Amino acid sequence: MSFERWFLIGFTIICIISLFKFVPKDKKRDAWVLFLFLQLITWPAGLFTVEQGWIEYPIQLLPQTNEYNKTSFSFEFFFFPVVAIFFSLYFPRRKNWKIILLYYVGIAGFFTILEVFLERYTALVKYKEWTWYWSFITVVISLVINDSCYKWFKKGFKPGTSE
Repeated sequence: MSFERWFLIGFTIICIISLFKFVPKDKKRDAWVLFLFLQLITWPAGLFTVEQGWIEYPIQLLPQTNEYNKTSFSFEFFFFPVVAIFFSLYFPRRKNWKIILLYYVGIAGFFTILEVFLERYTALVKYKEWTWYWSFITVVISLVINDSCYKWFKKGFKPGTSE
């Protein structure tokens, strides 16, 4: 098995452990909502960028998925949604705009730096007509949309009522 597949397995295990360890029990429902909302965003966006030939994911954790879906199952459907869960659950909502801007830049920067590292030193990601700043911009936009959907979801939910 290649280094890339071992990396994907290891990172998947780290993400699963972090979900169990850092998502509070009373926020598990919120975590699922955030996870699914972001997948709804990344599915068409990932398909679009791959089909346009801007980015390529040559090695997959499940290689047979690459026959039908050229996006990265690991990144688009698991790693980025996990990042979005922590982004929204720990969002500094009552802070000033500078702290919020720093939070966005920090999280999007982390994910972008990780992707750039993987693009340069592994065969997991290959930029064709894509650059790091497009990744940064799309990550920020995705996080804004996802967090907005989460706030909308939370606004209509009243704990203790079942309808």
